[in-house]
Amino acid sequence: MKAIILCAGHGTRLRPLTNYISKAMVPVAGMPILERIVRKLVEQGFVEQIVALSVFADQVRHYFGDGARFGAQIQYSINTQPSGTAGEIAHMRGMLAGETDVLVHYGDILSDLDSRAMTDEHLAHNADLTIGLVKGVEIHAGIADVEPDGRVSRFVEKPPLDAPTNAAIFVLGREAIERSAPGRDFSHDIFPELIAEGRDVRGFVDEEAYWLDVGRLSDLDKANEFFGGSEDEH
Repeated sequence: MKAIILCAGHGTRLRPLTNYISKAMVPVAGMPILERIVRKLVEQGFVEQIVALSVFADQVRHYFGDGARFGAQIQYSINTQPSGTAGEIAHMRGMLAGETDVLVHYGDILSDLDSRAMTDEHLAHNADLTIGLVKGVEIHAGIADVEPDGRVSRFVEKPPLDAPTNAAIFVLGREAIERSAPGRDFSHDIFPELIAEGRDVRGFVDEEAYWLDVGRLSDLDKANEFFGGSEDEH
């Protein structure tokens, strides 16, 4: 199964870093974000990879080449027009001919979610979509319990969520691939659409996985701290 890494955004939340480099090339503890994703996918058995790019695409292609030095086989899909996450899949449809299922990994997420086990489960059930889910994700706001009389009885700043949370790593069946189109988004459009139609949409919960969103400067600081230890740990 091919793995698709979506790095086509402009990385506006990482400015000023992304004024000059692709967000895929922003370093985390000395290694580009995309390299960490590529290496993790190869480790999990996903050698064939397609990287979706927009701005500063040449920087990425020069660094990664055909992927051989990372144990990968990398192709590139370059789209300079904003298309939405599903639009990026539509843009590379010709590269997916003959593929019944594909793994999708957002390019600003670092995680060791067990993508191999998730794809095995997806294929075993012939699912239309399998969404990778993690627990303990920290939200970026405080939450409050408010009593009927208006008193706040509890307030917690940025608590971890107990509910399974979208890991931005998922497996698309052929139907989901075909629904991909410019301007469409997976989380806002295609996921709810398939669920509403009663399609076989499954959730794969990995309670042990680490999960880091590195799409903002504050998150990048946390990721650098997390990966600052032994690489063998991650």
